[in-house]
Amino acid sequence: MRWIAAIAFGALAVSGCALAAELDVSSQGLIVDYDSRLRATSPRGTCTIEIARADMSDGMFVADLVLIDQAGRRRILPNIPGSAFLPTDAARIVSIGGPDTEALPATVRILDLEGRELTEWEVAALSDPAVSPDGTRLTYRDRDGIVVLDLSTLESHRYPHLAPYALGPGEKIAGARPSAEPEFQASGARRASTEIVVIVGGCEAVRAMVAERPRRFSWTEDGRTVLVATRTSVLCLDVASGQTSRLMRAPAAAEIRDIRSVAGVVVVGLRETRGAYVIGRLVALDPDGRVLWTKQGPRRAIATESGRERPEARGIPWPLAPDAQHPIGNTYGEYQWYGGDAYLHPGIDVMGSAGQPVYAVAPGVVKAVLTTSGIWHWRVAVADSPTAETCPGYLYAHLDEPTITVDVGDTVVLGQYLGDLVEWPVADFHHVHFARIEDSGDQWYGDWLSISNPQLEISSQSETTPPEFEPARGSDLLAFCVNETSDYLDPDALYGQVDIIAHVGDRIASNWVCTAQEIRYTIYPVGYPEFPVVDDKLAAYFDMVLDTYVGGPIDPFLVDLLYKQDTTCPTQGNYDAREFYHIITNSDGNQVYEESDLWQAWDTTELPDAQYVVRVWVRDVAGNAAADSMIVTTANGNPTFVPYGEGTLRLFAGHPNPARETVTLDLWLPSPEDVTLSIYDVGGRLVRTLVDGPRSEGPHRVVWNGRDSRGNPVASGTYFARLSAGSGTADVKLAVVR
Repeated sequence: MRWIAAIAFGALAVSGCALAAELDVSSQGLIVDYDSRLRATSPRGTCTIEIARADMSDGMFVADLVLIDQAGRRRILPNIPGSAFLPTDAARIVSIGGPDTEALPATVRILDLEGRELTEWEVAALSDPAVSPDGTRLTYRDRDGIVVLDLSTLESHRYPHLAPYALGPGEKIAGARPSAEPEFQASGARRASTEIVVIVGGCEAVRAMVAERPRRFSWTEDGRTVLVATRTSVLCLDVASGQTSRLMRAPAAAEIRDIRSVAGVVVVGLRETRGAYVIGRLVALDPDGRVLWTKQGPRRAIATESGRERPEARGIPWPLAPDAQHPIGNTYGEYQWYGGDAYLHPGIDVMGSAGQPVYAVAPGVVKAVLTTSGIWHWRVAVADSPTAETCPGYLYAHLDEPTITVDVGDTVVLGQYLGDLVEWPVADFHHVHFARIEDSGDQWYGDWLSISNPQLEISSQSETTPPEFEPARGSDLLAFCVNETSDYLDPDALYGQVDIIAHVGDRIASNWVCTAQEIRYTIYPVGYPEFPVVDDKLAAYFDMVLDTYVGGPIDPFLVDLLYKQDTTCPTQGNYDAREFYHIITNSDGNQVYEESDLWQAWDTTELPDAQYVVRVWVRDVAGNAAADSMIVTTANGNPTFVPYGEGTLRLFAGHPNPARETVTLDLWLPSPEDVTLSIYDVGGRLVRTLVDGPRSEGPHRVVWNGRDSRGNPVASGTYFARLSAGSGTADVKLAVVR
């Protein structure tokens, strides 16, 4: 689906009431100044933008803009990048290219009416871009606070976080000061009051306390009064005196959701509850609180999903109804690239249809309602508890903003309707981005951690399609290269430290290829699976912490650790191509991902030159598994492998190696005899004797727990295991990493 943006210019000589009457309201009581979600008008009505066509280029939003001047002349500006286009009253167009993740900072562009780019910059953790009420300034949040940009001079000013806030005329800003106290006390009662601050010219000018948490702010055009909307009241804060007064109280069975001051008229958005329905309503007030007119908006049935209260059920339900298997478009930790830097997907994309309701999977308190750019990126974050300390929560992204039912500070119950899915501009990719996140504070601003894979928590997993292997190099199942290089090796002549790459994908009730959940591998000599040189080693398990939203160092490190990205094994992840080449050897076998894992490899250096089976096993969240194998040959110039049982004493390489805790040692005795198996440090000092006595002919397995003869854990370093018997001796090198 494509849209064309039409921008009409011209002063509107209409009264305040007429301007206010052009506003509309959603069923949830949110004020909208467009007749569809793809149309917006500048604050003073001199510019209107209609998005009639948009597209995706390399995964980034792009639009064609058609400008219509006062004389009706049309000007087409093709291929303007951005996912939000804000009309202003300063002869400027603001374009914001806002991705979902801080791995790609948002790009802000200021254009003139000819479509020429005046300036461009990147912003980490951008959210809630908007134009000031006088139409001359751009405001947005970043990680450090609030930024206000003069659209004429392109000069910017920075303010501390306020939650929420609104710009006034001149250098004025008003908002609620974030609190370190929880919204709800231990007793369950709400906090007694919230502090309102007014900043003028960069200095704090007014402080006031209000009994309820503010939901919205607005300024009168003269800059003398701040309008504060709470759930039950519209308050007026006089900037000169610092005094507050009530302008309006919400009627019974109604709550205030939104407020706006338009040319001397105060417009209030209400959500009324009538039986099984909610109805949006606009109320216009004069400065003395007298009702000028009311307008009824659409109504909607109060949406909940029945059957969510299941105390006996394990895990969480799906965020879309019904609570049964849904298609997945992107999985957790999946490689993503849409231009710029590659990153890992910090959640799962649960596929649905445009306008489909989204439901809370757990109770909690709303900590964020924000957008990272425009209409496609609205999201709700619900914390597990009301504490301002660090706590986990769930993220529901890509909601249609006028349908969002909650505000920051609201309590949420299991199965509560949160809003509808927005119509995504990629065909058949309407989805809720669902993530398990963690943050701190009375309000969250979008730079949270992704702490785990939420798909692992969902109890209803019923799809039955296992992951699939594809050739990794040519017709070979696997690819092999020198450790941490793109020097690929002949699988019939492997040597040294070898990285192994597997090409694996998974379809989860859809045609979109995703990553699998778990990858493991085993390597053993051909014909001897009971003597693995690598035994069921974990390559990857996609449940790690991701700092993708924070834009931290973990995400780019994991991209390079887990995925091969070169011309031979070109990992891809976007709307057009999904090819995942996993470096399965970049792991020491646990779920701790760190720098040392980059240098992990299959060490063939001391192995006998022989044929080995490399067997790879993959599994998805629903438990569907697939395995495949490939025979390779090592060629280090070592003695040729001697089959077991032909009179040779054998001690095989320990696994895992390096090890954090235990090491498994396999040995072969050609006949019954007395044997000694001991561990020595690099100085030749005895650390511990594991076996000392008679053993039968055949295979034996011994486990060293990484401790010395006194039971103390040994330090990190290199050690040697030595097997001694009447038929000979054998040594292997071990590494311990703590």
